[in-house]
Amino acid sequence: MERNEDCFTLNTGARIPAVGLGTWQADGASCQAAVATALEVGYRHLDCAHLYGNENDVGQALSEALNGGVPGLKRDDLFVTSKLWCTTNAPKRIGRAVEISLKNLGLQYLDLYLMHWPVFSPLGDATDPPSHRTDELLKPPPRRMEAAWRAMEELVSKGLVRAIGLSNFNITQMEEILSYAKIVPAVNQVELHPFWRQDKLVQYCHSKGIHLSAHTPLGIPGGRASGPASSSEDAVESPAASIVYSRSRSVHAPMLKSHVVAEIAEHLGRTPAQVILRWGVQRGTSVLPCSLRSDHIKNNLDILNWSLSETDWNKINTLEPQLRLVDGNHSYLAEIGPLQAVAETDAESISGTDVDSIPETDIEVVSEPEMEPIPETDPDAVHESDIEAGAEHDTNIRAFQSVP
Repeated sequence: MERNEDCFTLNTGARIPAVGLGTWQADGASCQAAVATALEVGYRHLDCAHLYGNENDVGQALSEALNGGVPGLKRDDLFVTSKLWCTTNAPKRIGRAVEISLKNLGLQYLDLYLMHWPVFSPLGDATDPPSHRTDELLKPPPRRMEAAWRAMEELVSKGLVRAIGLSNFNITQMEEILSYAKIVPAVNQVELHPFWRQDKLVQYCHSKGIHLSAHTPLGIPGGRASGPASSSEDAVESPAASIVYSRSRSVHAPMLKSHVVAEIAEHLGRTPAQVILRWGVQRGTSVLPCSLRSDHIKNNLDILNWSLSETDWNKINTLEPQLRLVDGNHSYLAEIGPLQAVAETDAESISGTDVDSIPETDIEVVSEPEMEPIPETDPDAVHESDIEAGAEHDTNIRAFQSVP
């Protein structure tokens, strides 16, 4: 895959900027301010999703920037990503879903549209799932993911999106998509950072010409570390068996306080966050850090005109523990929820099925689910590691607000 200092070339020929602004867990005025700041200081890559509930805010900031807020900025200068949520991935609903995102963002097309998770909901609004288990919920329609991918491919031919891809897919799930894809996914956006390197997945995607984007490249914003990892940097680099992290909790601050990262940052005259982000770009992945603070937004972009030495690179590549922070085993994938992962589908039930004959469910799906808003925060007073987690996400509805 071709690359230069600030972009990577996708299998479509398009160029994706190496650093983008993640918009997960930003809302209202703070989201608008963060996007405006990012565009002003040179970001040209914005990572969005319908589930984040803030595409209107992103769209407002985009409109202002494109209409004189950032002199000379044109739509073609930008790379904007959004994601399809699993309640709308029935083939006939996918077109409607992308139209909603385009309307909210104020755009005529998306540069990249991703399937947000390798799961789907055949019933209702998955942000408010049923509280009981039924066979109807747990048994997915045959070949549902293939039909959905075909509909995603249709978006490209219609010109609504320039490229399509995946998010949070593992190798097995990607192999399923590739077995019938007419358009090879351009991107797989997954959790990648020094404490969750996913070397095999990185190697696999590179071998297939699929670019990897790293969400949560600095850890999870909006959470607090739990257990030994929050007490000292030495604890972070001890065996993973002694560390317990729960969903929506973070190793963000301990990762930045690692003495290995700190020593590298000190001798380079950089921040720990810059070192970690540079590591991500240097291994061939674009990075999507989230921040509301203007100084951190600016610093996160300043990683393109310098490199880590081989010695520093190898030190970061040996950091432990290897621990996934954003796990697919959320409550909405449990037996009481309506969603089911691709890997859990019955292979025999989908063989020899005519995809075009798959019926649509008769139950109306809410295309624009309402979500509890994230409290607005002074953007100059918050860093990724300082955002309060708020109430514990112990219900299915709240769990969906913790998905990058």
